[in-house]
Amino acid sequence: MTSIPPRSIALLLTAACSLLVMATGFADAQNRRREGRQTPPVTLADIQLVPVNQRVAAVGSGRARRQVTITTRFAGLVQNVNFKGGGTVQADQPLIQLHAETEKIAVETAAAQRAQAADAVERLKQLNEGTVSRVARAEAETALKVADAALRRAREDLDRMTIRAPFTGIIGLTNIQVGDYIAVGTPIATLDDRTSILVEFTVTEAVAPLIKVGLPIRASLVTRSGEVYQGQIDAVGTRIDPETRTLAVRGEIPNPTLVLIPGSTFSISVNLPGDQAPLVPGLAVQWDRQGAYVWRLTSNNTVERVGIAIVSRNGDRVMVDAELKSGDKIIREGGDQLRAGQTVKPQDT
Repeated sequence: MTSIPPRSIALLLTAACSLLVMATGFADAQNRRREGRQTPPVTLADIQLVPVNQRVAAVGSGRARRQVTITTRFAGLVQNVNFKGGGTVQADQPLIQLHAETEKIAVETAAAQRAQAADAVERLKQLNEGTVSRVARAEAETALKVADAALRRAREDLDRMTIRAPFTGIIGLTNIQVGDYIAVGTPIATLDDRTSILVEFTVTEAVAPLIKVGLPIRASLVTRSGEVYQGQIDAVGTRIDPETRTLAVRGEIPNPTLVLIPGSTFSISVNLPGDQAPLVPGLAVQWDRQGAYVWRLTSNNTVERVGIAIVSRNGDRVMVDAELKSGDKIIREGGDQLRAGQTVKPQDT
């Protein structure tokens, strides 16, 4: 039997120990990799429910909040023109003065008759009861009332000879000049209150129940699409047009700088509130043969698949149709290698 030298035995023992250490390290590394695959680190995102807005677009023509065509109620010669077309006039400001000498004389006559009737009543009051009959007193008081009415009528006729602005606004151009004779109902000029512009448009029958007074609108001039003005719905019609199947709507746009002109064509946009839908980060959306989905975190830090349908995108956020509730946590990053029921290590939200 051949004996093994002691030195060889020592070398063999050293090699065996080295192999044992290497095997142990390899096994530990494999265990660590397996554990890492079983509980990978992920980042989370909280589900938020946001309204699904439906956008309605329409085109309408604008008009002033208040607009009239000023006419005269009396015929006569124009004595003064007290405005300049295109300028601003104040409420009750005189615009046209008609020749009114006859009306002034009528006022003076009525005033004198009223004074005479008042003196007669005063004289009768100073006499004794037995001297003046009740009939005489009643006739005098009636004559005074008639004189008062005649004076008011004469003053009203005189006031009508001055054509005044019914409200503050911008007055249009006129061809009326001093010396012109104008008949009853002759148009003098247009007057527009442009502090706000009303825009009338129509919406389809499908969205008519969602249209409410006070809903915000966005308006832009068709000729200057880059300028956007904010307003709100001012009034809503009460009936669907049986021929067009549309509902009439009126919007109001504030116009404090008077830059908007009545008669302009506006493009109107209304966002109608609808149901709520989950909003998820774009990185959370995964895809496979079955379609789009996200991973939802359960209470024991495992994941479950939730199928989704994409409604809209806004930057890195995606609105989806899915069975997700507000407060649910989904995997934002790290979901590309997961499987259903796998345990994960949440890092943050």
